[in-house]
Amino acid sequence: MNTKQNTFVSLSNDLLFKETFTHPDNRDKLIYFLSSFTDFSIDFLSNVNLVIQYESVLSKTKLNDKAYRGDVVIKFANFRINLECYSSFNEASFNKSTSYIMRIFSTQKDRGKNNNYLESIIQLNFVDNVDYDFDPNIISVYGITNLNNREDRKLADKFVIKYFRLDKARKASYNKSDKTLLWLKFIGAKSEEEREEIAEGDEMLMELNNWIDEYVNDKRTQEIFGKWAEEIAEDKGLKKGRRLGFKQGAKNKALEIAKNLIKLNTPIENIHLATGLTIEEIKALKN
Repeated sequence: MNTKQNTFVSLSNDLLFKETFTHPDNRDKLIYFLSSFTDFSIDFLSNVNLVIQYESVLSKTKLNDKAYRGDVVIKFANFRINLECYSSFNEASFNKSTSYIMRIFSTQKDRGKNNNYLESIIQLNFVDNVDYDFDPNIISVYGITNLNNREDRKLADKFVIKYFRLDKARKASYNKSDKTLLWLKFIGAKSEEEREEIAEGDEMLMELNNWIDEYVNDKRTQEIFGKWAEEIAEDKGLKKGRRLGFKQGAKNKALEIAKNLIKLNTPIENIHLATGLTIEEIKALKN
C-alpha cells in the first residue's frame, strides 16, 4: 500500500500558475485555457505561432533578477495577452497589474508606427482573497471609457483588462459545460480532492491535474520552490526592517530638532508644527 502523501499547491499560487501555463508540455492546455477566457477559438490559437515571454524559476533562481519575477506575455498575430495571478489582491496589486498593461501598451510606440498598427493588448487577471473595494462580480472588464458617457469607449479592441475573481467563482454553482467557470474553480481549488473532482470528465483538465501533481511533487521543483519561498520571506523581512529603520531614524531626527528648538524657547505649538511630534512628547522632552 502506498502511504506517500503528495504535496498540494493551489494553481492560484502565482509561481505555479506561471510555470504551468508556460511549460512546453502544456501548450495544448494553454490554448484550451486562453480560448475559455477570450474570444479566440481553439482552432485559431492552434494555427498561430504563440510566442511566450517568460523566464522560468527553474533557470532563474535569484530573487532580485527582474526576469525571475517577470510576468507572462503571449504574443501571436497582432495580439498580446498578459497573464497575472494574485493569491491575495489589494490596492497595491491593482496598481501593479495596471502598471504592467500600461507598460506593455506604451512600449509599442517605440516602433515609430502610427496607432493604426497598435497590437491589441489583453490582460487576464485571476485574483483571490480580495481586500479592496472592487467589482463583486465574478468577471469584470475594463477599458478606456468616457466618464460622461459610459458607452463611449476608445481603443475598445486594442486595450482590454479582464478580472476573474476566484473567491466569487469558488462559491458559484456551475455545470461542466461552462468552461470559464470550470477553469476558475479548477484554478482556485483548495485541495487535491476538490481539484480532481472539478477536472473529472474534462480530458484536458484531468491531464493538467496529473501534470501539476507530478510537477509540484518533483524533488528538484520542491527544492527550487522552497528556495524561492525562503528568499521571498527574507526579502520581505529586509524591506520591513529598512522601513522600520527609516521610521525610527526620522523620529530620532525630529526629537533632536525639538530639543534644539526648546533651547531657543520656541513655543510648544510651533515645535509641534515643525517636527510632527505630539504635544505630550514635546512636554516630556522639555521636562
